[in-house]
Amino acid sequence: MISRRTLLTMIGTAPLCGAAGFWDKKPSTSWTGDEILQLTTKSPWAKETNLDFEFAEGGHFEVPGSGSPYGGQDGGGRGATIERPAGVLKRAPVLVRWESAQPIRDALLAPLPRDFAGHYVLSVLNVPPTAMLPEKRLSPDAPPVSLQSFLDDLQASATLEAQGQEPAGAGVVRRMTGSESTYLFGFSKELLPLSAKDKEVVFTLHTKRVSVKAKFQPKDMLYRGALAI
Repeated sequence: MISRRTLLTMIGTAPLCGAAGFWDKKPSTSWTGDEILQLTTKSPWAKETNLDFEFAEGGHFEVPGSGSPYGGQDGGGRGATIERPAGVLKRAPVLVRWESAQPIRDALLAPLPRDFAGHYVLSVLNVPPTAMLPEKRLSPDAPPVSLQSFLDDLQASATLEAQGQEPAGAGVVRRMTGSESTYLFGFSKELLPLSAKDKEVVFTLHTKRVSVKAKFQPKDMLYRGALAI
């Protein structure tokens, strides 16, 4: 009998084209826990990538666990401790997920905030909280920075781009309620009309402190015969 650990390893390494379709072959109410885990962490709608960042000081910090919906919206799986020498560029694993896609909504069974109506919504999960702090907040004597000011900075630094179209800036950015490691980015559907014919769509977040990039292929993001974004 195949163990659960072996099964998860097989899911994580199997080509998506071979596994394509369980979300189309049966209703979402019949998806297994392992299938939901695959869909929400490694699928056409969920991409593992790296967050690049640079700190002025050395030390170490904790990286949150996996983006599994069974560990809470902010991730609750096994984490890691990463050493960071002073001034050296480091990386941390993060997950970029297309939250507004219907299969993701069917898997998580939770509505998006009303602010994101009419927007494509992408999330960056498992971000180390200290990696997102503004530079001046690294000093214990620095004055506090409001969350809204911080989110405004993120909004000005995020884009969604399809080949042949002008990049769209984020219209709405929110930190997920109850989480310090998940951020939601909304992009107007009207300003960036997408279709299954688009070869590639690229999400980019580039601030003075962090950089994230994830690429999605619309031709693979089909659900019940239609583009799901």
